[in-house]
Amino acid sequence: MSSKTDYRFNLPDESDVLGRNRTITTYYAQLYLNAPHLYKWAGMAAFASFHIGDKLELWNWKESGTKSLSQTCNKQNKTIEDDFQVVRILNNIIFSEIGSALLMFQQLDYASFKAWQLAQGKHPIITSAFEKLNEARERLEKDGVSDEFNKLVWQANVDILWHEQSEVVQPFFDKLSDVFSSAMTLFASFDYQVNHSSTDWNTASRFISFMVKSKLTSNVPGSIIPNVTELDQRWYWISKDLVRKWHTVESDSNTIQEELQYLSKIEARNLSFN
Repeated sequence: MSSKTDYRFNLPDESDVLGRNRTITTYYAQLYLNAPHLYKWAGMAAFASFHIGDKLELWNWKESGTKSLSQTCNKQNKTIEDDFQVVRILNNIIFSEIGSALLMFQQLDYASFKAWQLAQGKHPIITSAFEKLNEARERLEKDGVSDEFNKLVWQANVDILWHEQSEVVQPFFDKLSDVFSSAMTLFASFDYQVNHSSTDWNTASRFISFMVKSKLTSNVPGSIIPNVTELDQRWYWISKDLVRKWHTVESDSNTIQEELQYLSKIEARNLSFN
């Protein structure tokens, strides 16, 4: 494998919860802006991390400090602090699992990257996704942007997104208390305009509103009652609404540049791309 080590991110200590979250958001945005034709997942993740940061700000981290996953989960009676700790840890895990892999993919030759994935025992979903992304990258270098290239890129990025939700997020959501899960369902929303004065519902979505409307008109999977911590329902929302709206946002180059440039400068840190 290549001897490079500059694919490692410079993150604040986990005790700096909000600073670490802002840095993760910054790095996602910079990854996307470096190769927007390829890294659709990173663009979405920048917005997602920004929204997670809003939720993390609701907790007094200076008073509670950070705790390990075993400290928060191996308890008979969980508290709201335990739920916030799970969300904090999950935000870090998503970044280390997928964000770091994207930067390595960007900088290592593909043979070295593939060998690293094999050595790490990465899940077949994510290895297949990067195989598609590499094929798309090769097509881009050879023929430029085309319909076939775009189709392959989106297949790869949606696969990465599915891996994130099914293999990384869901095990953590299963650890949340019922009360916290209900609160998440009630308030879960997503907005592709974070540097704005008013919400545009062409680029924003609220989980419970979308699911209630969908259940009246479509055959939505999962339980009757909306629950954002249930994988089938959350994936329906993401794939049928958030991904579709991401396509819409990306079609407006001025808007997407303005929003992602804003997110890329939340923290004064810069990735080095080779």
